[in-house]
Formats: sequence, structure tokens, C-alpha cells
Amino acid sequence: MKLRLLTLTAALLLAAPPALAAEPDRASQLVALMGVEAKLDEVFSALVPMFGTQVVAQLESDKGTSGAVRNLIENGRGGRERLQKILAEEFLAELRKAYPAMLADFTAAYRGALSPAELDAAIAFLKSPAGQKFIAAEKQTQASMKAIGERAGMTAGMAAVSNGFARAQREMLDEAK
Repeated sequence: MKLRLLTLTAALLLAAPPALAAEPDRASQLVALMGVEAKLDEVFSALVPMFGTQVVAQLESDKGTSGAVRNLIENGRGGRERLQKILAEEFLAELRKAYPAMLADFTAAYRGALSPAELDAAIAFLKSPAGQKFIAAEKQTQASMKAIGERAGMTAGMAAVSNGFARAQREMLDEAK
């Protein structure tokens, strides 16, 4: 009896139409069309040199690692720059190992935020001529936005240092009297 039930169940499962899960994953398609993996690489590739610089500085200041770092810098081929580059390259390699999980998380976020109809509409837009132009122009517009942000940051930073130093003198030195 159990064997017949299992056989019948297997036959029904094999004959059944594909399940909803077998449909193309709209959220994954959207993430792919958006070029998220390439964007991750672009962002992280710009940040990794800072990682190398900061890690070397941190390791140099740590009593436990400063000797080994000093030895690499003074006696190794390429010195500080090579050590920073190696650490940056290793950091990027480790980040890239995390991309599949990150892409899965992004996919889940879109799947949770947008309905199937909204995902279809977003996909249709990105596949359209206007969507393709949007994707192509995005790198240029992102570069423009970055430059705008950098200018604003520099201006705000200079003002903050000037204002902050004056305030610190007033508050800290006046309070000390």
C-alpha cells in the first residue's frame, strides 16, 4: 500500500505543471539587468587602496605586528607601497567571494519590496531603449554626482574645521578658566 502511494505521489509530482518556483526569478533578473555585481566591483575597487593604507598604518602602530611590518617595508621588494597593494588585492579578492551572498540579499530585498507586477515593470523598463540609455548613462551621472559630493564635502570639511576649531577654543579654553 505504501509503495503504491509513493508511486502515485511521484507520478503526480512528475506530471504536475511547473511550480511557481520554477518561473524565472524576477528579482534576480532585475538585479542582473541593473549590473549590481559590476557596480560592487567598481565601488570596492575604488575603496581597496584605502584599505591597504589603513591596515598597514594600523599594523605598524600595533606592538604585536609592527616588527613584522617594518621588516617587510624595509627589507621586502617594493616596500610600503607593495605591502599596501598586496593587502588591498587580498581584500578585494575576499570581498568578491562575498558577492554571491550579497547578490542573493539584494535579490531578496527587491523581492520583498516589489510585487511581481512591479518587478516586471522595472525589468521591462530596463530592457527598453530608455532603460538601456539610463543604464549606459548611469556611470557618467554617478561620476558627476561623486564630483558634486566631493566638492560639497571639501567645502563643508573646510568650514567644519574652521568653525570647529574656533568653537573648541571657546568652549574648551573658556571652560578651563
